[in-house]
Amino acid sequence: MTFLAFGNHTVRNLLQSPYFTFKKIILLDKYKKDLSLIKLIEKKNIPYQLLDKDNFSRYSFDKKNQGIVAFIKEYFYVSLPSLLKQKSTRKFPCLVMLDGIEDPHNFGAILRTCAAFSLDGIIIAKKNQVPINSTVVKISMGGAAYVPICQVDSLAEAINELKKKEYQIVATVCETESLKYNQLNFNSPTCIIFGNEHEGIKKSLIKKSDCGIYIPMSNNINSLNVSVSFGIILAQIINQWEV
Repeated sequence: MTFLAFGNHTVRNLLQSPYFTFKKIILLDKYKKDLSLIKLIEKKNIPYQLLDKDNFSRYSFDKKNQGIVAFIKEYFYVSLPSLLKQKSTRKFPCLVMLDGIEDPHNFGAILRTCAAFSLDGIIIAKKNQVPINSTVVKISMGGAAYVPICQVDSLAEAINELKKKEYQIVATVCETESLKYNQLNFNSPTCIIFGNEHEGIKKSLIKKSDCGIYIPMSNNINSLNVSVSFGIILAQIINQWEV
């Protein structure tokens, strides 16, 4: 299904990504002077149009398009075997599993953070999960270009395969009897599960996890936005990696 991507920075990133194929690109005619961009588009044999402001404005695009709009033909999800075979940039690979994230803004924010810190990939289910779309790509600020995403039929079966590769499976929960997020050692291959914005992680997935972690809070606040929780926990992982 075709969807759109907007903006100079975002589209440039997507052009250099192995996960996106393009139907066409529309640009304001000011980009005819941007030879590096034009050469990149032509090298990939992507049809493009350079339009003046009046013709460009006839399209109902995002107001922050910066004069460049890409029509994405297809996004390529990687297979789980391929994801597990890739070489990590870290001593220990770190994957993220998302259980039923419905808000594309949350998914996009998580993608952006994953890209910023070179996480090894994201695993999502085919059902009850927002896919890669225009909003996710926009919020990720081009981060979607760099992070492999694996779409599976069953998260539970994916966990089984991860365990065969000796991954520790960590569920993020709101249970104070679990470990505090800064008490866990991330010194082995790890997959961290983050749950649905309203219901959290399915109990069946929590049961399959090796442990649960939580973020202590006060003032009767019992949960955080999932992308915020992700950032806090990832910061802890990064701190351990850099010690």
